[in-house]
Amino acid sequence: MLPGAGTVNNKCKLTVSTLAYGGDAVGHLESGKVCFVPGGLPGEELEVRIVQEKNSFVRAELVKVLKSSPHRITPPCPAYEHGCPGCAYLHCDYETELQWKQTQFADFLTRSGLLDDGVMREPFAAPQRLGYRNKLKLHRTADGRSGMVGRDNITVIPVEKCLLACPEINDAVSACTWKSSGDSMTWRYTAHDQVTAFAASGEVKKSDWLTEELPGVGKFKVPAGGFFQTNTAVAAKLVERAVEEIRNSGKDELIELYCGTGIFSIAAAQKLPQLHSTGIEVMAESIKAARWNAGKHGVDKRCRFVSGDAGSMLKKYGKLNDGVLLVDPPRSGLSRQALEAVISAAPERIIYISCAADTLRRDLQLFRKRGYVVTQAGIFDMFPATAHFESMVTLIKQ
Repeated sequence: MLPGAGTVNNKCKLTVSTLAYGGDAVGHLESGKVCFVPGGLPGEELEVRIVQEKNSFVRAELVKVLKSSPHRITPPCPAYEHGCPGCAYLHCDYETELQWKQTQFADFLTRSGLLDDGVMREPFAAPQRLGYRNKLKLHRTADGRSGMVGRDNITVIPVEKCLLACPEINDAVSACTWKSSGDSMTWRYTAHDQVTAFAASGEVKKSDWLTEELPGVGKFKVPAGGFFQTNTAVAAKLVERAVEEIRNSGKDELIELYCGTGIFSIAAAQKLPQLHSTGIEVMAESIKAARWNAGKHGVDKRCRFVSGDAGSMLKKYGKLNDGVLLVDPPRSGLSRQALEAVISAAPERIIYISCAADTLRRDLQLFRKRGYVVTQAGIFDMFPATAHFESMVTLIKQ
């Protein structure tokens, strides 16, 4: 180790032992402190520079790879080398990325006593690692180019094109001329509407609808400012697995919290003729689209959608002993009010879909205390090359 290692701006050598949730390589300094550094792989020896020091750990930046992992590849994106934080795993092969995401997810649940042997399913790999995103948000650099916000949450790194985005979006980005009225721009692509762009100032109204298509399920109207999964191929598999779990429950009633435009409820109703579903979503425009989608798919007699807060609306339904509850909350997880409402409703089976393993663990710990056991858990790599992944967990009340 170089002299003075462990203090900010000093260089030192580090042997990587594992990858943390979020993609950072992890090792220990001679002082015993844990060191987090982006861009490393297990088994590698790195030269790093300390950029932040805390009582029990330090953060560093990669200076040089001294001993390389056999799984290391040359990142295909030039923005990666300039500090773009979007892709945490673009320096390793996809098999390694998927393996570590599976390990991180299993560790999150196992260490908390939430996962028993035989519960984890094999991870679902994305059909393609690049060119899958149907939505992209970029920011304006100081000199008027398109860019991504860096790890410091201040610097905007120039990005001529994002390799994760579909080609149609990248073509639109290359032709973009930034206006002074906004500092960010969002592009959305659908096969029906092609590319739609809107700035922070709102060139496209949230009430404007786009037509998305989910393979194997069909077409859905979605508000331009509303939510739809960015990777439709993986989303289709996630919906398929959710419908499978609903079928396995043997129940004919489904309550869906954070239902968006009704994808899960409608897909389940299409496959299960006896099913009746109620979807709850706070965004009124999404509920309008969900009702339209249910009619278009011929299940509006068995799927109803209501607008309101997830927790307060669920309280009105009382006990759900004979139904299935499906929740698909934002990254922040279930709100406290929603958690209390779910516990009070006491559904026999809960299907929890999450895009954030940390808040999922927090919520599952509470469910565990109330008598719920995880019977199935698995990840869906909705966001390859990035630190993120989608997961689905099934809980049954004992």
